[in-house]
Formats: sequence, C-alpha cells, structure tokens
Amino acid sequence: MAALKDNIFRILETKQFSIEERGGYIYCSRDDVSVVIMIATESSPGEVEDFVKEVSGFPGRKVVASVGRVDEKTLSLLQKNSIHFWGREEIEHELGSMQLDTPSQTRRSLVDEVVQDELPQRLVEPHELSIPVIVESSVEKAERIVKPNFLLEEVKYLARHEVEGYKYDLELVPHYLFHFVITLGSGDQKAGIIAVNTLTRHAETWRWGFELVDGIDVPYSKREPKIDYEDARKIAQSVVDNEYKTHTEIVKDYGHAEIIESKRPGKDQVLIESKGLVYLPIWCVEGTRGAMIINSSTGKIISEHVHAGAEASETKLG
Repeated sequence: MAALKDNIFRILETKQFSIEERGGYIYCSRDDVSVVIMIATESSPGEVEDFVKEVSGFPGRKVVASVGRVDEKTLSLLQKNSIHFWGREEIEHELGSMQLDTPSQTRRSLVDEVVQDELPQRLVEPHELSIPVIVESSVEKAERIVKPNFLLEEVKYLARHEVEGYKYDLELVPHYLFHFVITLGSGDQKAGIIAVNTLTRHAETWRWGFELVDGIDVPYSKREPKIDYEDARKIAQSVVDNEYKTHTEIVKDYGHAEIIESKRPGKDQVLIESKGLVYLPIWCVEGTRGAMIINSSTGKIISEHVHAGAEASETKLG
C-alpha cells in the first residue's frame, strides 16, 4: 500500500498539485480543482462505502485507487456517486507514460480525466449502444485502424533504456472485435469489448475509448488474418461464457469438500455483437540487448526478450 501511495504522489506532483494527508485520505489542490483520493485495500471492501459517505459533501473531485481486485458492486457504487476509479492497469499505464521524454499530445492522463470530470462509463451499457469509439471509419469498407498514441520517438526512448533498440518496425495486427453484454440473475449487466487476435487466436478484453481511424501517417506493414470471422466468434463466445460462469459461481461447503457450481448462460442472458475487423499497430523493436513488442495505442509492453540468459516472455503476435 505504501508503494501505491508513493506512486499516486508521483502522479500528482507531475501535475503541480499541492498534497496533504488527512484522516487517512489524500487531499490535493491546484488553482483549478481540488481532489480527495482514497487508497483502497482488497481486504477491506467496507472502507470504500465509508469513503463514499465521508466525502459526500466534498465539493471537489473524488477518486478511489486500488491495485487489488474490486468487485462489480463496488465499482457500481463509485459510478453512481460520480467517483473516479484508478485500477492497477490505469496506474501502471500512467507511470509508464510518465517515463517518456515527450508524451504524446493526444494522450490524456488520469488526472486530466479527473480535472475535466469526465467519468468513464465502465459498467452497464444499454444493448442499443455500440462500442464507444471516438472516431469511426468515414469511408465505406475502408479498413479501420486503432490510432497510435505512442509514436517512434517515444518508443525509441522507452526501448533505449530497456533493450538499446536500433531497429523499429510498425506492424498492423488484425483483430476481430466483439461487443458483449451479460445479464446476470440479479438483473445487473456487465458489458465489454473482446478482441480476438487473428494471428494467434488469443482473446482479450479491450478498454473503452480507443480511437479508430481510416489511415495513419506512419510507415507500416500489414499482417493478414489467419482465421476467419466464424472461428473468431467461437473464441469470443467461449470467453463470454466463461465470464458469465465466473459471475454466477456458487461455492457449496459439504464439510469434507467444497464444490463450485457454475450456471450456463441462457439464450437471452448473453448478447454478442460483431464490430468487424480492425488493425492494431504494434511496434516490433530489435536491440543490442534484446527485443520487445509494444502496443502503440496504450504504450503497454506486450512482450520482452532480453539476451544474456534472461528468460523470454511469450510473444502474442504469432
């Protein structure tokens, strides 16, 4: 928890906030805004409810930060009370971006979102809404590309410290996108985006808010899909079914053993909608000390291999 607090202080200090701690919370202010931040622990879910009550009259912005697992009920409570949530992924992304000499002008930080009070819609999304991208392709049948936010100079800076990079190639990796909505027995809904890598068959969830464009002004090579839409949909369906089972598992204790029962989703409990084929730009870096692959949209290191006996990370490009 101390390490998380130190990192939160680093993020705030880069944005010229004055900071003080009172009553177990972090209070920070700047000419244009005041913010109160709570650092939550996974072991004490009730503390979030206490925070919501105690800062209900606070006139500024409110944030809960946690690197532990936070359940849907808690996230829904924060959303309902207009409280921002900073999770492990968001914080790691922010810290990684801060290491760059010249941050992308298109990148918006966690603090920017809080200052402008733009609360991400993370939880429930009505069936009629599509993926909340910022820009859709304006040309019919044009291939859609996820807009890169980390360009060559920024990648060079990152790779210089990691693998001493000297060769940089941008590849467009095809992914089928699927928007899903799960309706649980309680009536609550969970929505998200599943991206299926057509080279490796690897499926993962993508965060809201990426931007799709018709083209990019950066030299690149394009990979062709190795699986078709039907195969990709089956993979996505399997991921969504497992997600549903995870939220409906019941643990029964029979004294000598515990049995986990999972429900299969009914026909009307899972909705999957295809959003077509998009290309994710990936930076492939070779260096004197190794190689690395970087997501150009988020800046996340997908895999890294360092020479001199270091164990290689799994590559998800295929």
